[in-house]
Amino acid sequence: MRVSGKWLNELVDIPKDATAAIIAERLTAAGLEVEEIKDLGAQVEGVVVGRVMTCIPHENADKLKVCTVDAGAATADGPVTVVCGAPNVYEGAVVCFAQPGTVLPGNKAIAIATVRGIESRGMLCSSSELGLPADLGATDGILLLNDVEGATLGTPIAQVLGCDDVIYTLGVTPNRPDALSHLGVARELAATFKTRLKGSNINCPERGGPIDGIVHVSIDDVDGCARYACRLIEDVVVQPSPAWLQARLAALGVRSINNIVDVTNLVMLERGIPLHAFDYDKIQKQGTRANIVVRSARAGEKITTLDTKERTLVEGDVVVADGAVDAGRAIAIAGVMGGAETEVTKTTTRVLIEGAHFSPSRVRRTARRLDLHSEASHRFERGTDPNGVLQSIDRAAGLMAEFSAPTGTKESKARIARGAVDTYPKKIAPAVVTLRPQRAAKLLGVNPKLVDEASASKMLLSLGLEVEGREAEAIRFRVPTYRPDLLREVDLIEELLRLLGTDVVPSTLPARAGENESVLFDERRHRTLLSCRAALQSAGYDEAVNLAFASPTEVTLVPAWDDVSSDPIKVLNPLGEERSLLRRSLLPGLIQNAALNHRRGTADVRLYEAATVFLGKNPDGGVPHVDDRAGPAGGDAYVREHPRLAGIACGAGIAGSFDGKPRQLDFYDVKGHLEELCAQLGVEVGFEAAGDDAKVSFLHPRSACLVSVATEQGDAVVGVIGELHPDVEEHFETREGAVVFELDLDVLAKAARVKITARPLPRFPSVRRDFALVVDQTLPAATLRARFEACAAAEGLMEQVDIFDVYQGKGVAAGKKSIAVAVTLRAADRTLTEADVSRISDALVKDVAALGAEVRAG
Repeated sequence: MRVSGKWLNELVDIPKDATAAIIAERLTAAGLEVEEIKDLGAQVEGVVVGRVMTCIPHENADKLKVCTVDAGAATADGPVTVVCGAPNVYEGAVVCFAQPGTVLPGNKAIAIATVRGIESRGMLCSSSELGLPADLGATDGILLLNDVEGATLGTPIAQVLGCDDVIYTLGVTPNRPDALSHLGVARELAATFKTRLKGSNINCPERGGPIDGIVHVSIDDVDGCARYACRLIEDVVVQPSPAWLQARLAALGVRSINNIVDVTNLVMLERGIPLHAFDYDKIQKQGTRANIVVRSARAGEKITTLDTKERTLVEGDVVVADGAVDAGRAIAIAGVMGGAETEVTKTTTRVLIEGAHFSPSRVRRTARRLDLHSEASHRFERGTDPNGVLQSIDRAAGLMAEFSAPTGTKESKARIARGAVDTYPKKIAPAVVTLRPQRAAKLLGVNPKLVDEASASKMLLSLGLEVEGREAEAIRFRVPTYRPDLLREVDLIEELLRLLGTDVVPSTLPARAGENESVLFDERRHRTLLSCRAALQSAGYDEAVNLAFASPTEVTLVPAWDDVSSDPIKVLNPLGEERSLLRRSLLPGLIQNAALNHRRGTADVRLYEAATVFLGKNPDGGVPHVDDRAGPAGGDAYVREHPRLAGIACGAGIAGSFDGKPRQLDFYDVKGHLEELCAQLGVEVGFEAAGDDAKVSFLHPRSACLVSVATEQGDAVVGVIGELHPDVEEHFETREGAVVFELDLDVLAKAARVKITARPLPRFPSVRRDFALVVDQTLPAATLRARFEACAAAEGLMEQVDIFDVYQGKGVAAGKKSIAVAVTLRAADRTLTEADVSRISDALVKDVAALGAEVRAG
């Protein structure tokens, strides 16, 4: 959105010391980001109005002329000689004279030069050389200013042509349709500078006959068009617009067409409501009356738009038609573009001005389907002001009548018909929103005096809101319809913040009602997640982000390991069958990610995701989890939202090198990753074989494990780990050997140690003893290790227990396995003696004998 600084100064009292940079800063702070500032006057600085006093042919060149140019006070030494090659230069011509030292657009520097033996002290300029529109009062050659008002000698050309302007390019968000107009931006400046909004003068003298009986409007599609109004102007003269209007439109990137079309564009840029002008005599009549019908398009209906392209419409498109409801033709695509058949041309004498409020969603669909984006559709899509339509057509009618004076005269014979046709079957009333100043102060975290009743009212009134009434501790505001984004109390609070400025918000943490458990837990979970991310990233995992949906097949293949009883949550309006359920596990998305990488030739994949899964209502029908939300079915249905951390790894565990072969990643690599993750959290972790338990049906029975952690209430299952089941690998088309895990972040956060205390370096040496024990092959190594830890801990000397070898084969009986255990002992206050170590070693061997363990011979 381009905005003219000169125009803004006409609409609002901007302080004289407010530079373009200050204005841009205020607009950006108010939420209207200024992306660019362009000073149009700077590009023609040094170019002034001059008059050609004499003009004779150059004696050494057939196509050149030697001119004597008087530029008034701009040339201290009086008239100067200029050599010019323009065919339209003549004695008495009022011209644009660029003095030596001037730099024109394109970095063209003007200097004193000798042209075919004659010294030329400047240059007479054309429109293109000045960077101005080619049709801005120009003919073939230089730009002539004989008919331009205010073209006195020595006057800077920027003032004469209306180019003494600063253009601001604003990045307007879709929720601020009011800012797509100069009046809307001026209102923001008035509020931020605490000054007066002048607005524009609406002068619409009605000197014609009554419009009743000449025009009739009916709205057949009320959902597509809430309001439609029009005015009629007779005896108009279609001609070029005044130079100032052409310059203003050109500065804003709008091409000048003629005085009628230019006025509709001017009013749209000023007030934000697009208008359209029809040639009244080209509209089909019913008798002597033009019958305008706003209706839904018929399937296959065609219309040739102003860009001369034939468009095929569909049902749902809104059109403006003439004639009968059933038989009439479409003469405009509502809110998008007018039709060529009723276009205003040089022969037009009667103009019908249209102003309306069309459905934003209907206009958006039509414009996108036809790939026909216009300035009008851009505004209608975001929502125009339905209650500003009449003011806009009145403003346009007055300007069209004023600009219809024939060239060379000052009196216009154009007549505006008395009255306007205004059909408004679906009235849109201003919203009423209640504001509690105390709530605003608390939410913003500012001094309550800044947003008390008087201050808040003053700020919101400056934006056009009105006070409708007051309650005990609240104010009811009536919101103007040009601000459709203000619907809730928090919207008004945001407006207060915009006007106050974010710099008034203190740099302090918001006050808490108390250090309650839920707040502390949220912080603890956040810190836990940060640690988990760091641990996984250090292990070579990349983070993935997937959609929160799943297919019925995926939910069946990979069930929720902690909830196999409740039904999956169905999506009411799914993207498709493959996205028809809310996910119950993060693993299907990660497995698909790995499969995609495999199909594209990437074998080594390590990915993790931290996100939410959605489970059904509690199986016991009890009170929902603290993070639960009401389900789509309503009533007693609940959706339990649980944060999860999941990962998948496959490919090489150790990369190959010149002195070693690559090793395939396996279950124990990923198990080690989880052990390292838990170690960073200060969590004691355990793994228990799950076999063919239904909870882990998607994992291979040989490696499926439940992961548990030690909490204050005892050991708790935190998740699962294992290789993918072959059936799952076949369905997702992943390579063999993928290892996955999924953990409950809530349980992990509760087990995590908030503070990890560093231990001092040991003062006395340690002693290590290795044990080779033969046990039943079904005995988990973790069970043996736990027995060792418990026994050594009882002595108070155990520092570490490690399993460093498991062997089956020659020398070990069938059905047995050999497990090698390393025990590290250390005393904090002395050096251990051989007697101490022997005593503990004997106790360890005796204790594990209860598990059937025997010391391996040899």
